[in-house]
Formats: sequence, structure tokens, C-alpha cells
Amino acid sequence: MFLQHGNNQIQWEIQFMIINDNIDFVTVIYKRLDYAKLIHESIKKYVDYPYTFYVVNNGNNADDSPELNGLQKMFKDEPNVQVIKGVHQINSDDGACIPSRPNQKYSQQYFIDNYGWDGYSKYDRRPLGFASWLQAEAMSIGTKAGNGKYICQVEHDVVFLNKWVDKILPMLGTNSFISYAWRHDIDQALTPQWSILERSTINTYFYKKPGDLYPNCHYKDTYGLLSLWARENKYPYTILKNSLEDRSLKSKHILNVNFGEEGFIDEIPFIHHAGRGAARAEDYYETWKTEVSKYLDIII
Repeated sequence: MFLQHGNNQIQWEIQFMIINDNIDFVTVIYKRLDYAKLIHESIKKYVDYPYTFYVVNNGNNADDSPELNGLQKMFKDEPNVQVIKGVHQINSDDGACIPSRPNQKYSQQYFIDNYGWDGYSKYDRRPLGFASWLQAEAMSIGTKAGNGKYICQVEHDVVFLNKWVDKILPMLGTNSFISYAWRHDIDQALTPQWSILERSTINTYFYKKPGDLYPNCHYKDTYGLLSLWARENKYPYTILKNSLEDRSLKSKHILNVNFGEEGFIDEIPFIHHAGRGAARAEDYYETWKTEVSKYLDIII
């Protein structure tokens, strides 16, 4: 287990939480429900470890929500899946706004009044799109709903391609977190897209205040604070080989789509991240469903 003595540690919560030896997968869904189905099918096929899959519904969370009810129906016979309410959006298109900028459809005050957020990352005051805040809030809701030893963030347009647990989990004995790629323009790991860590890490440590290593928009972008905390405290972490940073690895992709990137373990691809799946055109979504279903040998 990754635990080191140093600054900004606390034992406040861990002593009251019963931790189960399983992986808590957390995925945020906005409208396109089959993304969640495909992720879960890939978990069932490639994850040989006890798990709970937390599907967090963002957008409409009213009792008559077609998305919320659709997810509940989709997973009603899956005991390892929990569908939970994420952020209920006042307007379905407010995720397209950048609250700190003028001349948006909804004003900055609208976001302050309705969501308690002014459009800036908390610690470095970087302007962010509201979609980043929505994702971070929902990730945090899903993360706090579980009590598994391991927490694995999986973006909606990610799918597993091969087994990985036996190689990745032992690495957490000496790493604060593991992610599949690094975003160099803002100098942070792509932790929202795919990452895994031990729950004890974010329960025990913090950056400025207890609990601030749970997903949030405190630094740079969604869940960027985790990367900053690890770098500043010189805590080890691992970024796996990937075709986002090494384009030559595109030739080794195994999912038959012409978009996205793959993460590798021992030269073998184990995940594919399509990229901006909730915002893409419908034909992109249909291609993803078709090709992932073929790869997993399922019908949806």
C-alpha cells in the first residue's frame, strides 16, 4: 500500500470506513447510455477481481428522467452495478458554457446561483468550461459512494481491450496513482479518462484541505490536483505507454476505429479512449458501438 510519512497527511476518515477488497469503477454518463453498457461488458470480460461499477448520471435526474430510468433498466439484473444520481442540470445546454467569459448564453452569476461555482479552478484560478466542473462533481459523487480498496476512474468513451489487473494492482504498492497518459499542455495526468489508485491515498493525504484529493476542479482541469500533489511532494506515480504521446504506437492499435488512443502494458494494448464521446456526432457514437460490440463479441 502506498503510504509515506510527510506533509499534509491525515487519518480522519480512514479509521471510520470499512474498506472492501474490490475495485470501484466510476463512470459519468450524459445521455448516451450505451457507453456505460460497453464499459461494463469490457469489465466483465477483462477484470478478474471483485468490483462495483458506479454509473453516475449527469443531466436530468428527475424521477421521470428517461436517462436515469434507462440506466436503471439497463443494469437491473447486474448486481455489481449501481446507478446513482450525479449533477442535475438546470438547463441541458449549460455544459457548453464557459462561465467566466462574457456573452455566454448563461451568465457567470447563473452558475454561481445555481451550482455554487464561478467558472475558475480553485487554486490557480484558470477559466474552465462548465463541462469540466460537471464531470469532476459527478466523479466525486461516484467515488464517495463506494468503499472499495481501489478506485478506478473510467471515462464514458473508454473500453478495456485485454486483462490488466494482475499487472497493474501490484504497481500501486509503490505508486500514488497510475494513469494511461499525460496531458502536456496543462501538465497533468489524464486521470479522468483512466486512472487507478488506492482509496487510502485520498483518504489519508490532502493538498491544502482534507478531502481535496477527491475529484474536483481545484487545479488546471478535472482532477488535475492529484498530479500537482504527487509532483510537489515527490510521490511516485506511473504513466503507462500510450499512443497519445507516442504516435508510433498507433500502428499497434487493436480496436478497429480511426479515432482515439490506446494505453499499453508490456507492449499489449489494454484500453482504448475514443475522446470527447459525449460531444461527437451521432455517426461517431454508432461507429463506436458497432466496433466495440464486435471486439467484445456482444450484441447491444
